[in-house]
Amino acid sequence: MRHPSLVPPLALALLAGACARPPHATLDPGRTLADLRQTRTVIPDGDLASALTQVAWKDHPDLTLAEAGLAAARAGILTAKARPNPSFGFSATRAEGVPRPWTLTYGLNLPIETGGKRDLRLRQARLRVEVAQLEVADTAWRLRMEVRKALVDWLQAREAADAADREAALRADLLTLQKRRLALGEIGSPEVAMATLEAQRAAAARFTVQAEARRAASALALAAGVNPETLAPHLQGEPPVDLTPPPALSAQDTDALIHRLDVRRTLLAWEQNETTLDQEAAQRIPDLQLGPGYSFDQGVKKWTLGFTVDLPLFDRRQGPIAEAVARRKVIEARLRQEERSSLSGAELAAARFANARERLRAEVEAMTTQAARLAAAKRVFDLGGLDRGGWLAAQLEAAQARSLAVEAWAEAQRARLAVEEAFQKPLDPSEQPFRLDGVSR
Repeated sequence: MRHPSLVPPLALALLAGACARPPHATLDPGRTLADLRQTRTVIPDGDLASALTQVAWKDHPDLTLAEAGLAAARAGILTAKARPNPSFGFSATRAEGVPRPWTLTYGLNLPIETGGKRDLRLRQARLRVEVAQLEVADTAWRLRMEVRKALVDWLQAREAADAADREAALRADLLTLQKRRLALGEIGSPEVAMATLEAQRAAAARFTVQAEARRAASALALAAGVNPETLAPHLQGEPPVDLTPPPALSAQDTDALIHRLDVRRTLLAWEQNETTLDQEAAQRIPDLQLGPGYSFDQGVKKWTLGFTVDLPLFDRRQGPIAEAVARRKVIEARLRQEERSSLSGAELAAARFANARERLRAEVEAMTTQAARLAAAKRVFDLGGLDRGGWLAAQLEAAQARSLAVEAWAEAQRARLAVEEAFQKPLDPSEQPFRLDGVSR
């Protein structure tokens, strides 16, 4: 008896199921830690804020993690493109007592998706990619803000450390002068005791402020994702802060609330929910299962053609559809909440910035006036019309005026960053933007 061989269909099934696997990969914490320690980041020359921001965008692990999530989301598009695989079946039956006892049956099952389900999967996958892109952009923006806030903290701490050094030196000179006056009988012990106490306080404050400057430098290195040793040479060459008040806000600086990343993320959530609703509605349309087959029934060749279809009699996806419809109100309420919060935050940030600018302008004017008085006192001191105690006191007053101006400058810079955070937009139009796949974010 001759009948169809079992080898071809079995070989076809095995070959179809055997696919190449990606090479095995391992994750070694020790190796990743060694790589991290051996990494030597190159900080470009130029504006330190821009340079550290670019370094953070290149090497920071937070952004690396977000970009890896984006790559995973893009890989999900391949999953969404996949079509359901056909299935093959074979059975052999032997009947006793007949001339041709074998019945061989071959069956093929061909699933056919209906209702545009594959297109909807692709749409949902592409929306997940957009969400991942927003996550990368949000991480980049957060790193930018952290670098700039940490830089303002360090600049203020450095200026405070320099001011503490000057004050400690001046207090020490004043104490030495008071001791000489005491020896000459010009003053009494209480004046020397007061000068000693102030000198001791200045020396103690000097160490405290220097520790704060070191902590601020470490925080800046952490924000930029670099080693403190790599950052240190660039900090040493950073010039003193420019106490010129920043320009006032213009209308074009405050018209971008709709472009905030959280608002765009909520709009994407709406699109995802609408796609989910379309997917659930498409589930009401049953898929087909075509089943062509062939059988060799005791010497008789038979061909069959059938199909299978689910009957949506009981589950019409009412529950998931109702959930998707209800989520519309949730997302809409979230959008209103974010817009209201963004608007209020923007107004508060703009008011804070305006007040900080006015305070900085006043402190700079006071510092300028005090600098003029110091110059006049220096001329009088050189001519002998002012003793050394008056000259030291004039220097202390000028140093205190600059310290107040630096504090006002730091507050103005933080207020400016608060405005940028409220609108998620740099106020400097010349700033180099973060680019994702060649698109500015």
